[in-house]
Amino acid sequence: MVITTALANEIVSRAMAIIHHNVNVIDHHGQIIASGEPYRVGEQHEIAREVIRSGKRINIHNAAEAARFKNVHPGINHPILVDDKVAMVIGISGDPAVISRYAELAILTAELLVRQALEMREVNWRQRLRDTLFSQYLEHAGRNAGQETLRRLEDLGFALHTPLVPVVVAIEVAQQHLSDVLGTLLREFSQLSAVSEVILLGSHEVLLLCSVKGEQEALLEHIGFILSNQISHYHIGVGVTAGSAPDIREAIQFARSVIEVGRRVQPQRQIYYFREMAVLCLFRVLENSYMFTFFNNNVRQLLAHDSGEVLLDTLDCFIANNGEAGKTSQQLGIHRNTLAYRLQQIKKQLHLDPMVFTDLVQLSVSVHCYRRQCPRQSEWIDTLS
Repeated sequence: MVITTALANEIVSRAMAIIHHNVNVIDHHGQIIASGEPYRVGEQHEIAREVIRSGKRINIHNAAEAARFKNVHPGINHPILVDDKVAMVIGISGDPAVISRYAELAILTAELLVRQALEMREVNWRQRLRDTLFSQYLEHAGRNAGQETLRRLEDLGFALHTPLVPVVVAIEVAQQHLSDVLGTLLREFSQLSAVSEVILLGSHEVLLLCSVKGEQEALLEHIGFILSNQISHYHIGVGVTAGSAPDIREAIQFARSVIEVGRRVQPQRQIYYFREMAVLCLFRVLENSYMFTFFNNNVRQLLAHDSGEVLLDTLDCFIANNGEAGKTSQQLGIHRNTLAYRLQQIKKQLHLDPMVFTDLVQLSVSVHCYRRQCPRQSEWIDTLS
């Protein structure tokens, strides 16, 4: 185990708070990496190198004995072992006869902190392995590799057979603060009782698999509170309830897509529900579909009519008023008979009847696709785009 500078400084700080004697932490190369006497950091400690070689404690009893070695003071130099190898040496300055009882407290402190760091490293390693495997499953679910990944996840105790709601959190944070922010978010999200799994999908994306029991609104409020304490720019996408691995994978796609669409459509919001915005996500998929041109051409065909712009405006208004002729004619300031005539002209031109629900759906999609290419203010389009 390589002892980090942060861990070494923590050992020095905690040990010196207990024993009130200088403490040095020397790495497995014999270099002082933390000390209560900062000027000594970076020095090679000759006796510590001998401790590393022998694996045994060495005491230096007085100044005359210390003078025989480089960068050595009187004190106790004790090896800290990890997997039967010296990971570091802890040195406590002072007369060994006087400080021996206190030195044991410092050594115990160091051993406990190293053991804690090892346990945390093991937990973090297992968690990152789960994160990596889950990301691989999302990418390759339908292939043999995806099924093998799923089996390995199950071996790690990852249960995807109970009803869960995926919540995807997309964060925006400066690179220099990313590690600290992610560490805090992952830790605090993991402590929420309704959250079954917390998975890091990417450097700016966290997945929470949440139990369907309890109040979803309260959970999302709590998630938002945690996020707001760390960062100001984030978005949350809420998928749908899913009870199997393939369904959960699909529901995660829903949560991701609703963030993508929501950021563009309603950027002032921070939480988006797929159930509320499924049609918007459908239109987003349609924009990248081979069918986009078909629907777009319906409007272009309508515009080929002598009164094409008038007919398109009428259709826009008719859709915005949910197909209610009275409201549409009132808003346009025309007689209902005039409206009926225009709708008949649309039907004649496109062979789609605005008074028939399925045809009106096609016409609505057509207007949406056209407006995506040729933007123009329209109340109902604005709500979808």
